[in-house]
Formats: sequence, structure tokens, C-alpha cells
Amino acid sequence: MIEERIFLILGYVAISALLLIFLLYSSFSSKLKTLVVFIMASFYVFTWMGYKQILGWPSTQVIPDEFRLVWVSIDEPDKFTKREGEIHFWIRYQDDAGIPIGRPRAYSLIWSEKNHKMAQSALLQLKEGTQLNGKKTYGVLDADNFDENANPYEDSESINSQEGNPSFEFQEVAPPSLPPKTKFEN
Repeated sequence: MIEERIFLILGYVAISALLLIFLLYSSFSSKLKTLVVFIMASFYVFTWMGYKQILGWPSTQVIPDEFRLVWVSIDEPDKFTKREGEIHFWIRYQDDAGIPIGRPRAYSLIWSEKNHKMAQSALLQLKEGTQLNGKKTYGVLDADNFDENANPYEDSESINSQEGNPSFEFQEVAPPSLPPKTKFEN
């Protein structure tokens, strides 16, 4: 993580130095030089937006259909400060064989009573040492009621998870099946 930050900083220092040399020693018009400065400044803004993913902020991408749950953090809503609650999952992607791959990634869900109960149960199992696989389910009772434009993780009073919005279920990972031991003779 620190290496990425150092390379990013060194890259911007090098680009800024090249831009400074370009501005000081080129014979281009001042309009072109100003345009180049604004373009470079916009790159810094766009890079910061992408850099949030490196910093460990929860991803805004859709949670995969199947994953290995690493940990859960529950931030309950605070009525005093009027802060909405969130539930954070740290998950690892799974390959076709169900083996976790890659580094853990954080995802955020909006706090609701249903999500809280599900996450609390999963957290207790994780604390006991149980490995859990997660699976996204839609529970579609009526396929015509599925809303693709809705926030898939938003749980409001008007949205019922049984009408096509995703929910999650967690299953204990079965212990690996090992071949029988054979006796080694000399």
C-alpha cells in the first residue's frame, strides 16, 4: 500500500517537473500553455477519485454473486447526530472452484434491521472461527417487480427485498476433503 502511494507521488512530481520545463522553455502560445495546465490539474482530481479505492474506502461497485466473507463491521445509526448506519463487509472473490482469490475488498451496505441481524449472525460465526461463503440472492417472487435502476443495497420502507432486490445468505464452508493417509515403508 505504501509503495503505491510513493510511486503515485513520484509520478506526479516527475510530471509536474516536466510541465514546468515545458512552460518555461517552450515557444508555444500562452493559450496552449494554459490549456495544458488545466488538463494536468484535472488529471489530479480524477486520480484522487480513483485513489480512494487504494486507500481502502468501501467500493461502490456491486458485490459479486458469490464470495468469501472475511469480516463484518456494523456502524449503527446515531439518532443524536442523525448519522445513518452502515454495514461493512470485507470479502474475497472466489474462483469457479469456490477458492478465495485476491486481497480482501470492503463493501458498504445501508443499515437496516434485516441487514443488521444478518451481519450480526455472520460476525458471531466468524468470531467462533467459522469460515463463511456469501451468496447474493434476489428472492424474486414476481419477476415483473424487479427494478434494475434501484440502488441494489438500499433498504427503504417502499422496497421489499422479496420483490427482486438482493439480499445475502451465508453458509459455513465445508472442511477440505483430504485423501486418506498411506503408510510409508522403507
